[in-house]
Amino acid sequence: MNNNRDYTVTTIEEYVDVLKTIQSIEQNPLWYRGQMTSFWHLDPTLFRDNLCYETTDHYGTLIIPKSRTHRECGQEVSFPNQFTMLKVFKDEVIKNNLEPACKMNDMEWLCFAQHYGMPTSLLDWTEDPMVGLFFAINGIQLPINESNIDDEARVYIINPYVYNGYCNCIVKSNNGESKRLTEPLPVCDSTNKFLIDYSRNDYLPICIKSKKLGYRMCRQSGNFMFYSSQIKPIDTYSSTEINKFMYTIHIPYSEVSYFSSCLNVLNLNNSSIYGETTELDIAGNTAKESGERQIYKILETIKASINS
Repeated sequence: MNNNRDYTVTTIEEYVDVLKTIQSIEQNPLWYRGQMTSFWHLDPTLFRDNLCYETTDHYGTLIIPKSRTHRECGQEVSFPNQFTMLKVFKDEVIKNNLEPACKMNDMEWLCFAQHYGMPTSLLDWTEDPMVGLFFAINGIQLPINESNIDDEARVYIINPYVYNGYCNCIVKSNNGESKRLTEPLPVCDSTNKFLIDYSRNDYLPICIKSKKLGYRMCRQSGNFMFYSSQIKPIDTYSSTEINKFMYTIHIPYSEVSYFSSCLNVLNLNNSSIYGETTELDIAGNTAKESGERQIYKILETIKASINS
């Protein structure tokens, strides 16, 4: 990436100064995503290695399934059907009288389930840069000698308006009207079918905004990037493409303890960000287990066809 798209910060003051610089350049509200290590890609949970497997080579020939790669060689991958998992989640929620007060369509349910541990093709972003910083450093376990660690936390910053324009996505509403997407797409009844159909095709991910459903989405100021069946994460695009819509703030591991103490003063911690663990978390885990069974059956079928 270009130097004017990458920043390294070592103090909270530097972090705020960088935010000011980026916000002065961009003309739209920005979204933030923190990640604990430079080795992680911008992958939604549905496409991570324990659920997403490469099942053919780039010639379309079946192979013994292996954890997928980010290569663009035409390989096919298999992963669970998130809407099948969603039915399990909804059944658990309704069975335990945990249903939210407002009526929700399937995409709103998917956004809700994402915050309780169900794997989806939604990648979390936040409108709050301090929440983004929290997720960048929360949970990092450092040995005593921190200075020898060759890694960093990261906060990614995206302009969702510019990004969606870059995707050149044409949205069709329920009444048949079409328009080019130039802003985060709201999740509502009129876009529900479009988004479900979108997830089944090989399109670029798009930025979407859902109603803030439940404590976690509200506290985390959550929005999403919604992936289709195209699993290539956006941080693996060419630097020329990335520089059109994204910035990266790098935080050396040597400064993690310092930033963590700053966030504690601001009451940004697990308790305030997540709230209490509830039966909704159990419902999310039950749905995840059903997805793991789905992928296990798919992989066993492929292995059997190869070995027969």
